[in-house]
Amino acid sequence: MLITLPPRGKSLVLVGILLSLFAGQQVLAQAPQGRYPQNRGERGSGGQQSQPQAQQSEPFIHGVSIGVGLAVYQGDFSRNPNHNLVKYLAGSGALSLRAGVDHRLGRFDQYGVGADLVYNRLSGETTGGSGFKANSLALDFYGDYELPYIAPGLFRVFVGGGPNFIISPSYQNFPEETEDNNYNPLGTRVSASLKVGVTILDKFRVGTRIASSDLIDGYKGFDPNGVPDFVSFVNFSYRFDID
Repeated sequence: MLITLPPRGKSLVLVGILLSLFAGQQVLAQAPQGRYPQNRGERGSGGQQSQPQAQQSEPFIHGVSIGVGLAVYQGDFSRNPNHNLVKYLAGSGALSLRAGVDHRLGRFDQYGVGADLVYNRLSGETTGGSGFKANSLALDFYGDYELPYIAPGLFRVFVGGGPNFIISPSYQNFPEETEDNNYNPLGTRVSASLKVGVTILDKFRVGTRIASSDLIDGYKGFDPNGVPDFVSFVNFSYRFDID
């Protein structure tokens, strides 16, 4: 199904892209330059290609990652009508945790598939005092591609999605009855989500999660087209390579 984003949605996607570019600039100068390694053995052993044993099979899981960072809620209660990047980070940034596994494909490991379990703490409040708090637990399946001709492992673009569980949400100053029925303080529930972003040097993961509805925060309001809620993230991970 094709999703057409109105101006506010496009602005939120732009914020996610700006986050990616900002993180990329911080590590680009430190990235090692060089050709692609010939295979996983050469990448993992400093340029010396390992000779696989005939009786040893390659593991299905090539890497395990754990990470911590910030989840940045972007929605009706983010109190940031101009979509200022600094205000998003300072006003809506909350704890984000990630654990994931991946499998690398291709002659140069340029392709990958993986699965992540991600916890995000979400909260927001309007200037009028209405707001919400919730725990988000997402199970994501994704594919990624390493951009060529830069440096080995520098940038991997990923896209994926999966179920997103909104757990034990709480709401404040929601009216009991409204004429437009925009307020809908739902309880624990599951919704779909799509996420896109980049991984830098297998350590920094920056991107945006797009919810399948405009009710993650319990309010379908300010934009008549019902723009989906967003959760952008900046995450630092450590990846254990499994040979």
